[in-house]
Amino acid sequence: METPARPVPNLPPASDPSQGYYPSPGWGWQKPSPKTYLQEHHLDQYAQPWILNLVQLIHWTPFIPAFGLAYVIFHHAGDLKPVLPSDLQVFFLLASPLVQTFGGLMGITMHEYEGWQVVYFQNPLDTQFPLTNSNNEWLREVAYKLLFILQGAGLLCFSLGVFGVNRYTLALALVSFLGAFFLPQNPKVTFNFHHQPVFPLSLWLTVVFVLNALVNFGAYFYLFVSPLTAAGQAGILAGLAPALLMIGGVVEGVIAESTFNQWWHFIAVIFLNLGILCQFYFFSLLW
Repeated sequence: METPARPVPNLPPASDPSQGYYPSPGWGWQKPSPKTYLQEHHLDQYAQPWILNLVQLIHWTPFIPAFGLAYVIFHHAGDLKPVLPSDLQVFFLLASPLVQTFGGLMGITMHEYEGWQVVYFQNPLDTQFPLTNSNNEWLREVAYKLLFILQGAGLLCFSLGVFGVNRYTLALALVSFLGAFFLPQNPKVTFNFHHQPVFPLSLWLTVVFVLNALVNFGAYFYLFVSPLTAAGQAGILAGLAPALLMIGGVVEGVIAESTFNQWWHFIAVIFLNLGILCQFYFFSLLW
């Protein structure tokens, strides 16, 4: 039996559901005009197409060093036997940069939807606003949730690689799983910076992420302090990579999303890339 067509309410007759936000015909370098909030507050100078194209480009660059680092770990798997006796540990270690970097796709999805502009956020669940004016707060919350789940999973992979699979790391994995998928999404740990609400992440997911970050930080010191010291370097440098990654996240999630200056959006990913790149040197000390 043929199903009758059901009209979609509240759409003008000429509406095209496949027409995107980007200017036609949609070349890769074409970007939407600066959102009206940016224009009204004289911030549209930071949202010109050439700037947004640079921001878009650099957001894709972490995949290059991440895959390179994973390959280097794979290539030297045999050389890691003295410090990582299990093949499973090597697997988790090389998976870590890949999982973390693919987590960045959550943010890229949000930025693509918003035309690569960072601007004032409004929640479409409690107000109506045009996409050409503000950014979607509910989309940001979803992106943050998925981003931090995958980022936390990447941190956990590194810890499993360094410390191995044991009752302590399995307990951490179980707590992480419960926090990511079962504990409440409210309350949020949102706070104001530059008079703008930032960091719309669940309190419970934040606790799980911080726990994984602390264990991950310890794993870096456990793995790299001795090689650094043997190479005549300060052992404290072992914390450089996770510190750079953390700084990149803070710059993007707090400074860029409260100042609406797209250059901060650009600078954030530079720190993320540096955090991956410095690991090439650290790992080279292990073989």
